[in-house]
Amino acid sequence: MKNRQLYYWLTFALVACVFPCLALCKAWAEPAAPALLRVPVFFVTDRNLEMESKEKGASFGPHRKHIGDCQHDPFMGFGYCVVRNEGGKSLSADLTARGWSAASATDKAGETIVRTIEAKDFTNVQATFYSQLREAAGKTSRKEIVLFAHGYKNSFDAALRTAGRFSYSYESPVVLYSWPSVAKLRSYNSDENNNEWSQEHFNDVALKLQEICDTEPQLKLRLFAHSMGTRLIVRGMPFLCGKTFIKEVALVCPDVDGGLVKHYARRYLAEKGTTTVRLYMSQRDKALALSQMVHGGYARFGECADSLATVAKTAFQGASKSASVPAKNDSSEPEALNGLKKRMQTIDFTDLDRGVIGHKIPVDVMCNMSYSNDPGKDLKLVEQQSGARSKTSLALSKLTKLQAASSSSSSYSTDNCLRVVRTTKSVSNL
Repeated sequence: MKNRQLYYWLTFALVACVFPCLALCKAWAEPAAPALLRVPVFFVTDRNLEMESKEKGASFGPHRKHIGDCQHDPFMGFGYCVVRNEGGKSLSADLTARGWSAASATDKAGETIVRTIEAKDFTNVQATFYSQLREAAGKTSRKEIVLFAHGYKNSFDAALRTAGRFSYSYESPVVLYSWPSVAKLRSYNSDENNNEWSQEHFNDVALKLQEICDTEPQLKLRLFAHSMGTRLIVRGMPFLCGKTFIKEVALVCPDVDGGLVKHYARRYLAEKGTTTVRLYMSQRDKALALSQMVHGGYARFGECADSLATVAKTAFQGASKSASVPAKNDSSEPEALNGLKKRMQTIDFTDLDRGVIGHKIPVDVMCNMSYSNDPGKDLKLVEQQSGARSKTSLALSKLTKLQAASSSSSSYSTDNCLRVVRTTKSVSNL
C-alpha cells in the first residue's frame, strides 16, 4: 500500500515538473513578438521634394511640386513606418514576404523612410508603382488596396505615420495620397487652396486604381480620408460613385460643407451600388466647430450624426424635382432606400475621442468595422437618435442664426446611426 502511494506521489511530482518545462521550451522555441515593426507604405504626393539621399530617403515640403504650369506627374514611391506592435503580432512568413520586418535596435516609433521611383519619364514611374502595388495586393488573402488621404495641418511625415497605422491594422498595401498641406495652424486657407488644386491628381490616382481592378477583378479598394482630405472624395464623386471595385468609403471627421455633400449626392449617388459608406464623427470634435466658425456658421458634414440614409432620401427627392438631374425611380424608392440603408452607417465614436480638440482617427475601430461590422473587443454599437451634435456646434449655429429647421419625422431618420460605447473601463482612448 505504501509503495503504491509512493508511486502515485512520484508520478504526480514528475508530471508537475515536466509540463512547466515543456511550456518553457515552447516559449524559448517561439521568439517573442518584436516591440516595434517596420510596416510598408506606398505613397503618391504632389508636394515639393526638399531632398533625397541614400541614407535618409526622400523629404517632402509644404508647397506644390509645380508652382507654374502643372505637369501632372506627382512623386510616387515606397517606404516604411516604424509602429508599435500593440497587437503582439508575430512576423509570419506571409507578412515578411509583403515587406514587414522587425525594427532595428536604433529605430524609434514613428520614424519613417521613403524613396521615390526613379525612371526616365513619368509613364515608367507609374508603370513601376502600380505594378508593385498590384503585386503586393495579390499576395494578401483579402486582395485589397487601401487609399488614404490626410487632412488639414498634416506634414508628409505625420500623414505617413497615420498611413503606417492603417498598414499595421489592415495588413494590406496602403497608399498614402499626400497633398501640399502647410502643416501650420494659421495656414487653413492655404491648405484649402492646395487641396482643391490637388483634386485632378487624386482623380488620376483613382482612375489608375480602377484600371488595375478592372484588369484583375478580384482586387478591391478601400477609400479612406480624414478632415479636409474628405473633400477629395466628395469632389471625386463623379468618378467614384457606382464603381464596383470600391469596397468601402470612410469619411472620418469630414471637414466639408454638409450642404455641398448633399448636392453631390443628389446628382451622383448610385441607387444600386455595392460600396459600404461610413461616416465617422465625434461630438468632442472642436476642430470642426472652429471650421464652422471660419465658414460663416455653416455646419460641417462631420459635426452632425445624421443617418446617411436621410442624405440618400434627400438625394432621391431632390433629383425628382430637377430636369437637369437624372430622375430616380419614384416607384422603387423604398426598395432603393432599403438597399442604401444596408450599406450606409454613421458611427459616433465620441466615447473614444480624446484631447482638447478631438478630431482623431479611430483606426482600430475602422478596421474591425470593415471586417466584422463590430467596433472591437470591449466595445459595442448602440443605436442613437439621428442629428446628434456637439454643444459648441449648436451654439455657433444659433449665434449665426443658421440653425436648420427641424426636419419632419421619417422612418429613415435613425437607420444605421450608431454610437460606439465601452463595455468595460479597460478600453483606452484613441
